[in-house]
Amino acid sequence: MHRIAKVVALGSLSCLCTLSPLQAQEQALPALGDSSSAIVTAQQEHYLGRAWLQALRRQAPTIDDPEMKEYTESLIYRLVETSEVRDRRLEVVILDSPELNAFAVPGGIVGINSGLFLYADSEQEFASVLAHELAHLSQRHFARNVEEAERNRIPSLAATLASVLLMAAGGGDAGIATLATSQAAFQSQQMKFSRQNEREADNVGIQNLARANMDPRAMPSMFESMNRASRFSGQKPPEFLSTHPVTENRISESRARAEQYPLKHYQDNPSYHLMRVKAQIHHNRDINKLIERYESELKNGSSTPPFAVRYGLALALTKAQRLDEAEQALAPLLKEAPDNRHYLIAQALIDSERGQYAAADKRLKGALELTPENLPLTMNYANILVAERKYKPAEQLLSQLVSSRPNDPDVWYILAEVRGLAKDITGVHLARAEFFRLTGDLDQAIQHLEYAQTQVQGNFALTTKVEQQIKDLRAYQKDVGF
Repeated sequence: MHRIAKVVALGSLSCLCTLSPLQAQEQALPALGDSSSAIVTAQQEHYLGRAWLQALRRQAPTIDDPEMKEYTESLIYRLVETSEVRDRRLEVVILDSPELNAFAVPGGIVGINSGLFLYADSEQEFASVLAHELAHLSQRHFARNVEEAERNRIPSLAATLASVLLMAAGGGDAGIATLATSQAAFQSQQMKFSRQNEREADNVGIQNLARANMDPRAMPSMFESMNRASRFSGQKPPEFLSTHPVTENRISESRARAEQYPLKHYQDNPSYHLMRVKAQIHHNRDINKLIERYESELKNGSSTPPFAVRYGLALALTKAQRLDEAEQALAPLLKEAPDNRHYLIAQALIDSERGQYAAADKRLKGALELTPENLPLTMNYANILVAERKYKPAEQLLSQLVSSRPNDPDVWYILAEVRGLAKDITGVHLARAEFFRLTGDLDQAIQHLEYAQTQVQGNFALTTKVEQQIKDLRAYQKDVGF
């Protein structure tokens, strides 16, 4: 099957979860009950979501920065703790795109574009977008859309699901045709039900922000910012607004809901602002101009907290290979917060760029002893160990990490590379098989398992395990069609 057709098909599941809203209307929300679960069970959603994520990872570039990943996951799980999400087997993905977008896919897939950091001025606004997406999951809007279509005998949702199966079976063009011809019949009902979904997601998201001790008013504030950006930029509206149109009525409704909560001051996690400048540096095309901007903001002030501006300056100078200046910029931050992981990693990067691996090793090893298996520290320390040609310790470190993050393709990728350097040929193939499985290239995954199979002959337990993995992957490949 063509890859594009496959992603279109699986992507339609995402669209059903974040349908485009129009102006909100006063309607009674349907009660959640067994009827929607009878049509699409939570386990089916989980299965579909993982298949969709594999296809997404195969097609779209993702952010592998461990600090940004850790921060985003931490905030999402903070919001999940106070949410109505029942199935908390979540997977978080950050797409490498400067555009504003966030999405929730049936089965617990929560994703953002790295551009969300660029658009959200505060952690509160950033969290408001995540809370909205989690509300789509908690209210099981995908299953309820299926139920609504069944109840009203609208063919397009069933046809959409059928087209997914048809394309999975190899009938790509026919599947696309089925998908396209069904849209007109579904559009009016989609608009009605999507308004309801978006209104409910706003309300549930605002409630969850308050429960998580975050600012409920951040949601209407974020809506207003997006509305202004879309109206005055003269450019194509952000991708998020194509599935979540922001109307004046929606803003006023969300503000009225948020203002029911007491007005108080909410403190951002400082890490948010550090991750925001990391996103700025990542998407910047002229590092010297960005350095000038940070220097000006340090001197004249800006809406970004000074510590984050200074951190951004240090990272930008490091990227420009102005290492002495980078160290000078970072020094006040380390002096004030010597145990801050972000600052320690930034200094270790400077050390590494200078070839001072022993200094970087000592710095990160000490921090990792305080917080074992911390994702950013482990990944950065593993890189230092590799630079020092300490391949076995690096392999042991990453093997421990992957046991706690078995669904993280970035960890499997680095582990495979390190095992290769350590001459662990069987381990290379097993790690690569996991990487390719998680990124949707099942042919490659099976191939590496077959390579591993030839390496473990004589080891009955391991041979049996690898044979079962191959059998399971082939069955799964037949089921999902890629």
